[in-house]
Amino acid sequence: MTNWNWQKLSSGTAMRLLSVALTLAVINFAEQALALGRGNSGPQVTSVQRCLQKLGYYNGPINGNFGPLTENAVKKFQQAKKISAIGQVGPQTQRSLQAACQSKQSRSSTSNVLKVGSRGSAVTQLQKSLRTLGYFNGPVTGYFGQETQQALIRFQQSKRLQADGVAGGNTLQVIRTSLASRSNKTVGSRVDNYPNVWNEGDAGAQVLQLQRNLAKLGYFQATPTGNFGSVTKDAVVRFQRDYGLTANGIVDGQTWTAISTNANYSNVNYSNVNNPNINNSGCSPTSGFICLGENSPRVVTVQQSLRQQGLFNRDVTGYYGTETRDAVAQFQQTARLNPTGVVDFQTWQALGLTNSNPTEVQNSTVENRYVVIVPIRDANTLDQVRQFVPQAFTMQSKLGDYVNAGAFRDRSEAEKRSSQLRDRGFDARVEYL
Repeated sequence: MTNWNWQKLSSGTAMRLLSVALTLAVINFAEQALALGRGNSGPQVTSVQRCLQKLGYYNGPINGNFGPLTENAVKKFQQAKKISAIGQVGPQTQRSLQAACQSKQSRSSTSNVLKVGSRGSAVTQLQKSLRTLGYFNGPVTGYFGQETQQALIRFQQSKRLQADGVAGGNTLQVIRTSLASRSNKTVGSRVDNYPNVWNEGDAGAQVLQLQRNLAKLGYFQATPTGNFGSVTKDAVVRFQRDYGLTANGIVDGQTWTAISTNANYSNVNYSNVNNPNINNSGCSPTSGFICLGENSPRVVTVQQSLRQQGLFNRDVTGYYGTETRDAVAQFQQTARLNPTGVVDFQTWQALGLTNSNPTEVQNSTVENRYVVIVPIRDANTLDQVRQFVPQAFTMQSKLGDYVNAGAFRDRSEAEKRSSQLRDRGFDARVEYL
């Protein structure tokens, strides 16, 4: 850098150079002041998030809040564009984002095909549509993976389309038509008061599948007929009550997904869960993973962490339902993990909770100390208990493994649950843990 001898410069020259220096300093300061960074919020942040999502760098919520997920996405974009990766959106990054998104838009306008590897809001809508139609039971992540492809193939086969697992214009149009047909459905001469859900009075293949799934889970004892009557409604109500859903007997998207997912998990070969070479989204409680249906303190820990990152906006209940699972899958996608929706050890650490295994938290001291336990006699004990307590899960102790069939503050409530299980032949007891 040149060292100026200001005493030898004329006063006019010195003033002109000083003016230039001040101008450059003001411009540099202004650019820093205009930069978007962590803590900022508003429509500009929303635009940045949408652009980063479109480019595949951001899979978090579009909420207009510049948090750690947005900052990490900006850094990844800056690294890809060889811009100083400071995680802030200054003028240079803004211009680069605009150019990249405009180029992406012009390319996508020439092709609306969705296939394996596609990302973004269009994939999210496809997954939601296939879920509504009963073909997709996985988490909605906005990423077109193998599970989405298989769901699409099943839909294409049912509609006698080319079953290639690619959502082109023709397939997307048939999906829209199917959704519209379902929205306007009538049953006989009766106008359906709940056209977008399944409820009493409906009939068809979807109702038949619903009954079969409820039968797998032990809620439906009659012969599946495909007719949604009072017996089916009562089974749905019991399932909804056990899984913390609104117990109204109406099968909306949330209830349908919960029933379908749990029915699918009941068929999982758990010996494959820990095999890294198998792409299996099943979950085995005995492995220490946090699985759909678990109700425990460690689920509270996961939900709190997800809330802090803006991925979970529901109440922290300690119940691992479909919404918590979808939030976990979204986090896994952002963290470049396999988006299974299952909290394994790798996901637990990626959430930044502790360096310990989640099973250690599972065994930690909690407020509900009166625990109903059923000693594990064989490999079927957990499934048998879950016929009556769907949220039951396994735990370990020095005296042996057991099924946790519920934890209560009040001993009388625990004894009531224990008595109900003993009446059904289980060696249930209440322990103060």
